[in-house]
Amino acid sequence: MMKNQMRLVAWAAVCLMTTEARANITGSDLQNFNASYTPGDVVTVHSARTMGSGRLSLGLFANNAVNTLPYFNEEGRPNIDQKKSFNNSVTGLELAVSYGITSFWDISLALPSYVAQTVENDDQLHGYFARLGITELRLATKFQLIDFDGFALGLIGTANHNRVQNNPYSGNLEWPAFALELLGTLDFGFLSWSTNMGYRWHHGEPTAELLEVLPLQRFGDQWVASTGVDVKLPSTKLTVQGEIYGSYAKEDFSSFSPRNSSVLEGLVGLKYPLNDDWTLYGGYGAEMRHAISSADHRIYAGVRWMTDLTPVKPVEVEPAPTPVAPIVPVMGPTITQRAPDAIIELDDIYFQFDSTEIRDPKGYEVMQKLKELLQSNRTIDRVVVEGHACSMGTDDYNFELSDRRADTIERWLMRNYGVPPEKLLTVGWGEKRPKVSNAIESSRMLNRRVTFKIYYEMPGIPRPLPTPTVQAEQAH
Repeated sequence: MMKNQMRLVAWAAVCLMTTEARANITGSDLQNFNASYTPGDVVTVHSARTMGSGRLSLGLFANNAVNTLPYFNEEGRPNIDQKKSFNNSVTGLELAVSYGITSFWDISLALPSYVAQTVENDDQLHGYFARLGITELRLATKFQLIDFDGFALGLIGTANHNRVQNNPYSGNLEWPAFALELLGTLDFGFLSWSTNMGYRWHHGEPTAELLEVLPLQRFGDQWVASTGVDVKLPSTKLTVQGEIYGSYAKEDFSSFSPRNSSVLEGLVGLKYPLNDDWTLYGGYGAEMRHAISSADHRIYAGVRWMTDLTPVKPVEVEPAPTPVAPIVPVMGPTITQRAPDAIIELDDIYFQFDSTEIRDPKGYEVMQKLKELLQSNRTIDRVVVEGHACSMGTDDYNFELSDRRADTIERWLMRNYGVPPEKLLTVGWGEKRPKVSNAIESSRMLNRRVTFKIYYEMPGIPRPLPTPTVQAEQAH
């Protein structure tokens, strides 16, 4: 019997681009695993929170999927598509870049591609890629609408530019799909839960050339949904990640295929931050419903890098003029007087549970304000960065964790905001100085923080500056 095979020809086969994973079925129908953009997301599920103004994220993800290519019914022969034995595999790479325009608005671009393909069972009518390369360009924009007391709400829009000739699901239409999703995120300290729900407008249909050899049909628009959790493992840097993502379509893409047009997949994996900039990912996924491009088995690995591109202007330190009285700039926060110092407490910077990862992008705005304060006021003598922790864990561990949080902010201030190291001093208080009661989780979240105290020069009045050693002993 002569084999009839569909041919999906990528236009840009020369450049095999790499990836950063992103999902929610908002990518090409040729690939269900589409990783999200930023370290604050789960794997393919988007967080409702944005990165923060001036922050840049680059991601590179790879995934190998077994048995994703469709096989079609032929008279007198059983269809092998639903058998769990190895029939085929494809390896995808995806490169993604995301940038924070403002504190509540991110833009992103992803370049997914196929770089390898293996077809073990080739004697039945099936689909395959005649050439490998970039499958689409995916543009996205995310808005953070609300962020209040552990709950965030956002919106993301996605547009897909098709780079595959004779695409079996959308033909040769350049812009075959647009999606709009509502994003919700809840933080429970050690656990963060994100859910995405929306609609995908799917245009285009198989070309006449493709319909001559394969029994396909247009399957229309889709509802899309996904949910995922990040669970921090206590006393480690590891985060366990779990997701379920899928879509619903009324029409089938073919009456000759056992694959459904409505997709449901799941995955479980680990996230490991190497430092403040680099994060590693890895895990396993599988189909929960036999559907378009779903895999019997999927393994993935990825890396994300994030940095702050806000221009750094070194803080100029000049000799302070002799003031008549202590100068206390008006910043809005509470000001307390303690002779011989004037102390200002800026807004706190909050952290994830058992982590030095900043939870709220507004923390970067606080550091920017501190930089501007140092530039505008030459009477500042020293900034004390104080780390704190909630009551979960031992005293010794929480002191060490609070030290690391203070050190993290000190490094950010020196490296990304140009603050001279001689102006900074760090100390960790552990759980000894809570902002609010540790009785409930919503309160404990407010105790995982770093605070600032700013000391001003007061000429003619000698005074010893507190040291971390003295303060740590007092804290104990």
